[in-house]
Amino acid sequence: MYLVKNQTTQPVQEFPIFNNWNEVALGWYYLFPSHELKSGSVKSFQVCGQELVIFRSENGELGALDAYCPHMGTHLGKGKVVKNNVRCFFHHWEFTKEGVCAKIPCQTEIPEKIKVPNYQICEKYEAIWIYPQSSVTNALANFEEFSSDDKLVVRFGKSYERSCHHHVTMINGIDPQHLKTVHNLDIEMKIDIAEPSLGSLMDITLKGKIGSGRLAEKIARFFLGDHYSYSMRYDHGNNGLLTLMKDVSFLGHKWPSLHMIFAYRPVEKGRMEVHPIYLTKKRSGPGGFIISHFLLWMTKRAFFSLQGEDGAVYENMRFNPLNLLSIDRPVGQYIQYVNKLKPSNWKLA
Repeated sequence: MYLVKNQTTQPVQEFPIFNNWNEVALGWYYLFPSHELKSGSVKSFQVCGQELVIFRSENGELGALDAYCPHMGTHLGKGKVVKNNVRCFFHHWEFTKEGVCAKIPCQTEIPEKIKVPNYQICEKYEAIWIYPQSSVTNALANFEEFSSDDKLVVRFGKSYERSCHHHVTMINGIDPQHLKTVHNLDIEMKIDIAEPSLGSLMDITLKGKIGSGRLAEKIARFFLGDHYSYSMRYDHGNNGLLTLMKDVSFLGHKWPSLHMIFAYRPVEKGRMEVHPIYLTKKRSGPGGFIISHFLLWMTKRAFFSLQGEDGAVYENMRFNPLNLLSIDRPVGQYIQYVNKLKPSNWKLA
């Protein structure tokens, strides 16, 4: 049972969606890399407290259904894919990716009421993502720097867990104070916040001049110049698309930006997972191969250098936004953005 500590003496403010373990907001949730699900295979998976089966038909189409057969409750993950349907192991009932019963071997008539709840699913960034509803309005977010024609090189980092809500850890990227207090970087940041688009996206850009007193600052100035800029695109309050080294020049040449995705997924009340995804444009030729993989390496190094210092904060945090300062304006606007998201029918245990 999940209990909030010190609730009688330090009560935590409750919100409709933000930092609320009783609600799973609508949004695209990361499942696993695409290569883990071959054509004609089915995979059992639990996400956000919901037991599901994810399958890829023989023609390559994806399906996502609630896990239990509506006949006698057998887990469909024990079954198999037959052409474009998933077949229950027990009595061989077959279901389409829309959850419609397509076959009952012992009779020709199929009652209309027999259906398994289905969910939207997509493939992007070489991964499979799910939306906790059968219909969806907004697609999974894009990076502004990438066009639909760009081929990408994608690498999946090692996932890790945190003992706090993902809405809270997502604040880390828009908290300019902690750059100085935690990471020892003296950067006076100016903040630009774009209003959410259709309630699902929020863009925050931070720009500032790098100090010169500390060793880390001198190294940063050598490689990045006097100024530094990065942006965070929030997608449905559970994915963070981070762009580092924006508009950076070195020795007179503009550096490519670095890109990564923080894909957050609640596991149970009080516990969630973070899945880092590193990506860059695929460049042609041997030189392009080296550049692309060097940029991926730099992205990982940048993430690793900050992850350990930040991580310890979130293991025993009780986030309470009652005393935010003017410098915390992005945090306040982020909370408002999250609270506009819509809840799904999924529930955490």
